[in-house]
Amino acid sequence: MARIGVGLTVLLFPYAGVYTVLALAALFLLERKIRILSASLAFLLLLSFGLKSTNLELPLYLVAVSFVAPTFGALASERFQDLRKSLVYLATTTILGYLAILWTATTAAASLEPERILFLATLGGLSGAFLHTASTERDFAVPFGSCMVMWLFSFDYPLPELEHMAGIYVFAIVLGLAAYRMKAADAEAVLSEVIICLLVIFFAGIFWFLLLLSFYLLGSGFTRYKYAKKQKLRIAQSRGGVRGYKNVFSNSLVPLAMAVLYGVYGSDLFVFAFLGSVATATGDTLASEIGETARSIPRMITTFRPVEAGVDGGVTLLGEAASVFGSLFTGILAVATGMAGYEGLAAALLGGFLGTNFDSLLGATLQSRDYLSNNGVNLFATLFGALVGAALWALV
Repeated sequence: MARIGVGLTVLLFPYAGVYTVLALAALFLLERKIRILSASLAFLLLLSFGLKSTNLELPLYLVAVSFVAPTFGALASERFQDLRKSLVYLATTTILGYLAILWTATTAAASLEPERILFLATLGGLSGAFLHTASTERDFAVPFGSCMVMWLFSFDYPLPELEHMAGIYVFAIVLGLAAYRMKAADAEAVLSEVIICLLVIFFAGIFWFLLLLSFYLLGSGFTRYKYAKKQKLRIAQSRGGVRGYKNVFSNSLVPLAMAVLYGVYGSDLFVFAFLGSVATATGDTLASEIGETARSIPRMITTFRPVEAGVDGGVTLLGEAASVFGSLFTGILAVATGMAGYEGLAAALLGGFLGTNFDSLLGATLQSRDYLSNNGVNLFATLFGALVGAALWALV
């Protein structure tokens, strides 16, 4: 009941504004279990009020969605488990978040088109559902995190029409459900992929996401390649190859950033950087999953001394060939879809190959000394691949 009370304070926004913190303070004192939530939401209200005197502005209607996510969204999904729980959370937060934006719309927000309201409410629901599943400090992470994600994408940007947007939503969720049913991704990874899918398509287009999708499909498929042999060597992916959200974000964060930047600035620089980063993710995954099954003895990339299969920084000729194949596949797909010309193919091939070997170099140095995790290595490798692609764009 206390959590519902916190959610209902959003009804006070049009009348009390920042003074809604008084109602939150009363609930804070009455019920110990919702104190972190009340304090987190009070902080967001005060932040929104304080930023009005600066060049930045945190709209009150975004804070309103942050009130909905950890209250009504969390309560509605409580009876469900796994992915169903997250989808119920997403649906509840999106619907009530949409209504909350309309309810708290000020003069500045009154001109928001339905597409933008739906986009922001969906982002709030997706990020809230993801953080609710992945975080142990939900009453802080969910309201603060979902608000920051919505705020990040609250700038003016042309969105598809409502019918087209609904089709993209269905496409993204169906892909996520398919990955979950095929045991290629867990619930957190599915939510991560849906967020990435929506943002890449909205800002750059469907063909950009198809390149990322090809990485997901190839990576999932080749993870199962000679899986029994990898298990015997104790180098197989854990959980039968089911991907988690850390793997998704470490490989997709740089491509996502390039897609958003392309949508904002429209420069081909970001096309080449995107190709280099996706080719690195694809080439590295194939090099690992295929190269580990090679009959030849792996050699450390820094010293060329023989090492056991699965050792960070170990490379084989088969793995290098797999890297070239993955990078080339990304480049050919980009040319086939009209996303880039043959210069883009070169960016994918060069960026993917160099990025994959940079991954191995980081594995042999920083990862082996526990300065970076495997996910950290993936993130920096895709960034390196993007820089290679961008450098090639500057040359041509």
